[in-house]
Amino acid sequence: MGAADDRVSELLDRWLASVELHARYLALDDAAYAKVQDWPRHQRPTRWIVDLARSRLMELKSQLAERGARGDASFADALELMAFLTSLLGSEHVERFIPLAVADRARAATTPAAPAAPTSRPVAPPAPPPPPAPTQVPPAAAPAAPAPAASSRSAPAAPAPEPVPVPVPEKKAAPKSKGAAARNQARATAQPRPARRTETPAAERRPPAPPPAKAKAGGHDATTATVIADAVRLLNWGRHWPQLASLIARLADRPAEPEVWTILRAHRAEIEAQASPPPE
Repeated sequence: MGAADDRVSELLDRWLASVELHARYLALDDAAYAKVQDWPRHQRPTRWIVDLARSRLMELKSQLAERGARGDASFADALELMAFLTSLLGSEHVERFIPLAVADRARAATTPAAPAAPTSRPVAPPAPPPPPAPTQVPPAAAPAAPAPAASSRSAPAAPAPEPVPVPVPEKKAAPKSKGAAARNQARATAQPRPARRTETPAAERRPPAPPPAKAKAGGHDATTATVIADAVRLLNWGRHWPQLASLIARLADRPAEPEVWTILRAHRAEIEAQASPPPE
């Protein structure tokens, strides 16, 4: 084996020892892992990363031993050159890598202690604080003694002087101009304007209803004759029989819809005979 084989084999042994230390550090918590060695800034490797690195290192060591047994010295030179170029050109500033762990520099690592088992005896809650002592309110001050009444022998008080009324000057009305007087007289004599006539919207206007028909010779009264005439006219206009009662009841001076139905049912044959088209 050449010098390159020895250097590459030594490097792989250091990496494998570091990976074994990282496998032991997986049982530590984050605080203990941060203190076990002087780590550079990196993301803590997980278990599958450590296992993958161990398996790839073992494969590379076996390939290096196989090539060395064949007498192939170029394989170690290629590995050393690739490691140099990777650190020089290929690798970027990343935090996800496995830092080199050295056994001589490791501090005492303590595994996290298991939480204490809860005791079966319940812990009594703390006693509440004693209530505050009542504050003493100072007694109210005694009311002041009333003033002594004036004796009957004291001299009577002098009467207050009466106020003297002050005459207030009367305000004179300002003289009105002739133009204002003329305008006031014109307003008084003017006739009131007629109220503005509001027009009914076109939508609310209804066509004047036809005058009620007079009683016919058939002996019908005026209401019955009017309903019969309306029904004949509507049938001639193309309306159908179920629509007649509601249309006739909407007209002015016509009876309600139930009464219109009564008249229509009683004289249906007469209405249909008058509404039938004349023969050609």
